Amino acid sequence: MGDNAISREKRSLPPADYSLKIESFKLLSESTVESFESGVFKSGGYNWKLVFYPNGKKNDGGKDHLSLYLKIDDSNPHSDGTWNVNVYYKLFVYDQLSNQYLVVQDAKAPMRRFDRRKGEWGFGKFLDLATFNEPSNGYLVDESCVFGAEVYVVKPTGSEEILSLVSEPDDGTYRFTIPAFGSVGDTVQRSGEFTVGERNWQLVVYPAGSGGDRGNYLTVSLKLADYQKVTPKKPVYAEFKFKIPNQYSRNRAGAEQTVKYFFNSAAEKESSKFLSRDDLYDTTKGYLPSNETLVVEVQFLVVSVIKANT
Repeated sequence: MGDNAISREKRSLPPADYSLKIESFKLLSESTVESFESGVFKSGGYNWKLVFYPNGKKNDGGKDHLSLYLKIDDSNPHSDGTWNVNVYYKLFVYDQLSNQYLVVQDAKAPMRRFDRRKGEWGFGKFLDLATFNEPSNGYLVDESCVFGAEVYVVKPTGSEEILSLVSEPDDGTYRFTIPAFGSVGDTVQRSGEFTVGERNWQLVVYPAGSGGDRGNYLTVSLKLADYQKVTPKKPVYAEFKFKIPNQYSRNRAGAEQTVKYFFNSAAEKESSKFLSRDDLYDTTKGYLPSNETLVVEVQFLVVSVIKANT
């Protein structure tokens, strides 16, 4: 592995899974032992070891370097020869002077697969010996040094979610009729709940407007009524059209506004400058005829449907 594929950075937080302290490093490096394996440690439900080459692993470009590897231990029970374990891992060496850890990891391929054919991954050029042996760098102090590992095992849970967008869903138009609208004043009007795309919705009408439209425009809102009831809370994407029809003639245009919205943390979406109150109460417009019955519709053009397998 080329050195340009390695990322190095320092942090103060110790390795989460394992630390290995080596004393009398000089004696170890001068011995005939090419590599040293640590004791077994557990992480992610598997047994692991650190494999340390004090004078570098020569056939992995480790000349004049320390080499350090993560190895999956033979003691792990595997059901058959096709087993594999996918892992994100980081290896560490401790700077004892600054109380920080040098973190070394793969820069281009951070996840590695451990299997029967390759059960060891790491770095031939973990750290060059000149840097390691320099006292001012703090990695080797009084012939002692500390290495470490963090191992995150990627385990598929089987949970999945399928998002489908349904165009012009069945029963996708809902009509809310408010009789004697002229007498409701500023009282907010709420429809009953209705179902579109397997979710429950509600129309809300603000006669005097809401927010920046207050006092000037009628505000209509579509609310995802079951957002707080569904566990886990599932967001919904919808494209829909607010309508107030012309009750004098179906051939004459009413008021319409198309909205696209992702119902997530905010489970209600209001219209914006939908219909001015002047136009609403102008009897020639046909929105509110003499019987003072207001009709508000919502037509769903697209709605998302989520199917989960957890």
